Amino acid sequence: MMVQGGSSDAHKWDREDAHLLPKASVSFATSSSITKRSVVRLAKMLFGSLTSLLAIGATLHLVEAAASPPKAKTVNGTYVGYDLPEFEQQVFLGVPYAKSPPLSNPEPLTESWKGTRSAQKYGNICPTQSDERIFKAVNATFSHDCLNLNIIRPANVRAGDKLPVAVWLHGGGFFAGFGAESNTNTSYVIRASVENKTPIITITLNYRLGFLGFPGGPQAVAAGITNLGLKDQRIALRWIQENIAAFGGDPAKVTLWGQSAGAISITHQILAYGGEDSGLFRGGIAVSGTAGYGTNSLFPLSTHLTDGYNHIANASGCAGPEIDDSLECLRKIDAFTLYQAGWDAVAAGQSRGEIALYWWPAVDGDFIKEPPVSQLDAGRFPRNINLITGANSDEGLLSIHVHSAGLKTEEQLKDRLHFYFPTARPSTIQKILSAYPVDAPSSPYSLPMKGADGKDPFCEAMKVANLTCEPQTRRMASILGDFAFISRRRHSAESFAKYGVKTYSYRFDTDPTDIPISEVLAPGFATHASEYTYFFGFPPEYNMYERNSPVVNVSSHLRLSRGIVDKLVSYIATGDPNTKKEGMALWSEYAFELDPGSKWRR
Repeated sequence: MMVQGGSSDAHKWDREDAHLLPKASVSFATSSSITKRSVVRLAKMLFGSLTSLLAIGATLHLVEAAASPPKAKTVNGTYVGYDLPEFEQQVFLGVPYAKSPPLSNPEPLTESWKGTRSAQKYGNICPTQSDERIFKAVNATFSHDCLNLNIIRPANVRAGDKLPVAVWLHGGGFFAGFGAESNTNTSYVIRASVENKTPIITITLNYRLGFLGFPGGPQAVAAGITNLGLKDQRIALRWIQENIAAFGGDPAKVTLWGQSAGAISITHQILAYGGEDSGLFRGGIAVSGTAGYGTNSLFPLSTHLTDGYNHIANASGCAGPEIDDSLECLRKIDAFTLYQAGWDAVAAGQSRGEIALYWWPAVDGDFIKEPPVSQLDAGRFPRNINLITGANSDEGLLSIHVHSAGLKTEEQLKDRLHFYFPTARPSTIQKILSAYPVDAPSSPYSLPMKGADGKDPFCEAMKVANLTCEPQTRRMASILGDFAFISRRRHSAESFAKYGVKTYSYRFDTDPTDIPISEVLAPGFATHASEYTYFFGFPPEYNMYERNSPVVNVSSHLRLSRGIVDKLVSYIATGDPNTKKEGMALWSEYAFELDPGSKWRR
C-alpha cells in the first residue's frame, strides 16, 4: 500500500492499515528473480538507476509517422514528431534544449532555422555509468552534446491547449541514468490522465552526470563549473517555459517529478541560488530523496570531490608536470574515454565500501548557497510552490551488498558507522545503536512485514540474495535507510509545511515481489525503487534485461497502481492529490501542532 502522511507521526502507521487500497499479496518464494549483484552494479542502483519517463517501453515498437505527423513551432524552429496511434499519443524525441561545451556551464540555444527538423528518434545521451544493456536497448550514443529532452502528449493536442506538464528528472546517484531509458513508460500515466479527464503532457530529459556533471577540486572552483548537472536542469526548465506552449502545455502548470537523485534534484531546484522565486515550476513530487544527504558535508574542495577530479585527470592522461592546464586538457578528451575513467573511479570507491560521492551536488556558494538542511531550517525558499515528498519503508536494504555485508559483530558495525559519520562522537554512535537494538526485526520507523509460515522475512530475503542473515547487517540496513531517506523525508516535509508551503507526505509500504522489476528487490520488503511498476504500469510481457518473469496480473497490485497514478495525475493537474473517485482515501496536508515550549512536534 501507499501510506499517506498528513501529520508528523507517519512512522506509527502499520503496514496492515489499508490507507489507500487493499494490500497486494506477498510471496517469499526463493525462485524470485533476485540474484547476487556485483558491488558496482548494486551501488549504482542505490540512488535509482531504474529511472526514465518515456511513452515508449522496452517492448513497445515505434510506428511509422502518420500522413500528417505532429508539428510544434518553438522559438528556434519547427520540430516534427510522430504518432503512436495504438496509444492515442504523440511524441517528440531528442529535442535539444541547450548547448553543453565540455566541462563548461550550459549555454542557451541560439541557432534558428526555416522549414522543419525531425524529432523522431532519441538524441545522444550524456556519459553515464548505467548498465550497458539499458542504453544499448535504445541505440544510445555517448556525446558531450547530450542536452536534449523528449515530450509525450495525448493525441489531438494542439499549441495553446495549456495542458499541465510533468517533468521527470531521472535518478542514478548523479552518475547513472538518462532520459531515454526504456525501463519506465509514461503511456500508462498519460492514458490515466485522459481517462480521468485531466490530460497532461510528460517530459523527460538528459542532464550531465558523474565527473562531467559534478566536477570538484580547485580547478573546477576556479572555472566556476560546479554543479553543472543541476544547471543543465535549470536551463531545461527555462526552455520549457519558453517553448512548451507550442506543444500544447501550460508553462504556468509545470510540476517536477523525480526519484532518488531526481528527487534530490527537485529540492535543489527549489533551494537554488538561495531560494530565488524563479517561476519555473509550481510544484514537485520527490520520490525517495531530498537535498541534504551528502551535500551538507560536501564542498567543491572536499576530499571526495578533489580525489574524483585527480582520478579522472590521471586516468585520462591530463595529470603530471608536463600538463600546464589539466582542465583544458580534460575538455579535449572524448566522452567515452571519460565515461571509462569515471566508471573505474566509482568501482574503486565502491570496492572499498564507500558511498559514491565523487560526483555529487556540492555547496559552492552559487547554485547551492549553503548546506540544504540549514536553508530548509531557515525557510529560505519560495512559498508559492507545493510539494509531495515520500519514501519507501525499507530503502536501506538496497545497500546491504556494499555497506553492510560481512558485519558480524557490534564492534564492526561501530567501525562502519564511524566511517560514514566521521565527526560523530562515540556517545552519538551508541545512541544510534540503542535506537536499533540487535534483536529488532526492523527499523523503529516501520513495523515488520509478516513472514510466510512464521519465517523471518529478512532472512528469507538474504537467502535469495545469497547472503547470510546477520543481525548487524539488518541493523546497518535500517540505519542507512532511515538516515538517507526516511529522516530526510520527514525533515523536508516539516520544513516546507512550517513555512506555509502546501505539503503532502507518504510512505510506500507494499512488497512488489510478484512484479519482478529489479534484481535487488528483497521479497517481503518495500525497497528502493520498488514503487516503479506501480507508477508506470509495466505491460505483462515486460522483461527487464530479458531475464525476469512476466508481470503477474494480481488484481490488488493493479488497483493499487491505478490508485497511485490517479493521485499523482490529480496533483500534476491541480496541485491536489485528492480525486473525486469513490473509495480513494483523503490525503490531508502535512501539518504540525505547537507544544507549550513552542517546539515543533515531530
